[in-house]
Amino acid sequence: MERAVWLRSFGLARDPFDAPDARRDEVLALEPMGMMHVRYAEVHGATEVPHSCLVEGVPGSGRTALCMQLVAEDEHAALQRPGLGRRVVPIDRFTEVARGVEERRGGEITASEAIDLVLHRIVPEIVDEVLGIANDGTRPRMPVADAAAAIESAGPSACRDLVVLQALYDRADGAPSRTMALRDRFALSGGVLAEASRSWGMVLLGSSVLICIVLVAFGDSRDAALVRALPTVAPEWAQALPWIGLGLVFSASLGLLGRWAVAGLYSRSRVRRAMRSIVVTDRDADDLGTCLNEWRPVDLRRVPKRGAIAPRLELLDRLERIVRLLGWRSIAVVVDGVGDDATSRRAIRALLDERIVQRSGTSVVLAAPPAAVEDVRVPCSRVVLDWPASALRRLIQSRLDRCADRPVAAPSLDALFEPAITRQEIDGLLARWATPRAALNAMHRLVAAHNEPPPTQRPMLDAEDESSVEVPWHLAHPITRATLKRVLDHHRPA
Repeated sequence: MERAVWLRSFGLARDPFDAPDARRDEVLALEPMGMMHVRYAEVHGATEVPHSCLVEGVPGSGRTALCMQLVAEDEHAALQRPGLGRRVVPIDRFTEVARGVEERRGGEITASEAIDLVLHRIVPEIVDEVLGIANDGTRPRMPVADAAAAIESAGPSACRDLVVLQALYDRADGAPSRTMALRDRFALSGGVLAEASRSWGMVLLGSSVLICIVLVAFGDSRDAALVRALPTVAPEWAQALPWIGLGLVFSASLGLLGRWAVAGLYSRSRVRRAMRSIVVTDRDADDLGTCLNEWRPVDLRRVPKRGAIAPRLELLDRLERIVRLLGWRSIAVVVDGVGDDATSRRAIRALLDERIVQRSGTSVVLAAPPAAVEDVRVPCSRVVLDWPASALRRLIQSRLDRCADRPVAAPSLDALFEPAITRQEIDGLLARWATPRAALNAMHRLVAAHNEPPPTQRPMLDAEDESSVEVPWHLAHPITRATLKRVLDHHRPA
């Protein structure tokens, strides 16, 4: 009998046990918040302060599903309760991301690169909203209607903070043009003293040249007029006064031009330093140099040095302020896809640095296998993902309910087995399987084996006839003890 026919005989429109992984699980995608993880309330409550949380779970214990539910719930809460929700920053495939950072850095990932990674994930999305770029559905929706107006309400300092963050951590595609678009949107000049110094220096230098021409052209009449106007001053001093004034103006112009030149060279050095410092972004040197050039520079005093965590913490403070203006209470970094290797361990220690996890405006929720965090000592909550038989039963039953062929009621888990198999035996199997993935895989194998008769009993049919044969629904039988014994003995661990 085909497995689809067998499932329909129990009132199931789709296979509730076909779950290769959480991100490709069609049943979970139907209603991610309808099948809550057994430890969801504990993890969500531990991070409600906001506070960081380290989630330990073996493969198949539902780490990815838990992270997906945290992201979905926080985004929903942010829209329902503006100012109280959390701005979620999901980081999937964390091991691959950390490995890429180390390759670009040429060394081990540190807390500085971890902060850069968080900033690089959230800043481009906020800039998209401020510039009015349409949401493609992958970014969270803003709790406020007008993001740019919300930031402008806090004054020019908040606008400049976003421009600085955009210049450093935006995506590579169109970064210089987005910098200028932000400046225009917030009506910021974007210059610093270097630009003003050049303008005033050129004005004063031109004035000096003009005054010098006048003094030379009208020298005799000028000297006579000064001697008559200043009878108490020695004639030689009276005649020298215009040249002294000209020298002062000329010196001021040269000083301002020199300051502009030095600032330009200093800006170039800051640009080079920023190129070496921000290694987690996907921007190339030309784009970053265009955004941080000496002609229309951002506040380069905020550009962090490589390996310096204090400037990055200050930038994170500024980002937290912007996030609160946009209707969120705090930032929550939800990390998934953590492996058990040396790169993952280094990345975990970097992201769970005390200076990051003990912040009041940023929390980290990191789900990892126990072996990867056994030597991690960090002041945050720790939750171990375990699944008692009753929790696995509720999970499987919720999947059955979502796969029911309405208006037919979904069967219970016990109804899939013959009456000779008691509820206690099924609970024993669930306790043996211990994790959702193992339980769903085992049920998947049981259904497949139950609907695949032994080779000796298969009818000799042509391919054309075989596709047209369908066993009536009323002849479908529950899973038998023989099938259970055959499958479990075949997959018995060594």
